[in-house]
Amino acid sequence: MMTNNQPYRTYKILGITIHSLTIENLKLFLSDLLTENNTPKLLTTFNLDFLKIANKDKEFNNICKQTLLNLPDGFGITSLIKRKYKEKIPRITGNDVFPVLIDLALKSDKRIAIIGGTNEVSRKTETILINQYGISQQNLFCYSPSYQFEKDEIENKEVIEKITDFKPDIVFAALGCPRQEKWLYKNMNSFGSKINIGIGATLDFFTGTKKRSPALLQSMGLEWLWRLFNEPTRLFKRYIVNDLPFYIKTYFSKNI
Repeated sequence: MMTNNQPYRTYKILGITIHSLTIENLKLFLSDLLTENNTPKLLTTFNLDFLKIANKDKEFNNICKQTLLNLPDGFGITSLIKRKYKEKIPRITGNDVFPVLIDLALKSDKRIAIIGGTNEVSRKTETILINQYGISQQNLFCYSPSYQFEKDEIENKEVIEKITDFKPDIVFAALGCPRQEKWLYKNMNSFGSKINIGIGATLDFFTGTKKRSPALLQSMGLEWLWRLFNEPTRLFKRYIVNDLPFYIKTYFSKNI
């Protein structure tokens, strides 16, 4: 159904609201968020793994129910929506949202903080954004904390203080789900950032550290298969052992 005065349609899968809109409407929507005097908002690019985790993790489930937008990222989510609502919707991935927000920030002179990724990826991201996109150094803060830094009270406090002192308008967290969403949700009010979003492996693709799937596979909803082929050791358990059985069970459930 279309939400009043909003440029998106909403759907519910296992109690989680998914927001579908065109990329052009997303640009306008995010532009308005950056120009208005808002409280910090959390967005997700919501894929099948998010849904599986939210189905078991009450804290993450609650967070997903309080986000401003859960964008449909991946065939798993879009096919479940088609199964339940008989409607085909476009997917919007982290790889789509990241350049949109970077472009909006550049045009409106907004400040960007990017947390996560390896030291190499973080440095490459900073170099590309400054040299190729024209983001000024004073408007960009890229930082790669240690793995699981949020579990170290001292380091976590230091990271939060660095971001808070920078006064960002947008915070990207590349920490993986559900770490990035939980961390942003807990700390975005301290940052004062208008838009906060977890972007997973987006920086790896943005910097060319990892190669994204061919456009044909993306259009067919098979990007996950490309990633599995290229990273079988890391992704086999996630995609085949955990996500696939969950997807099949959910797809044929009467209470989807």
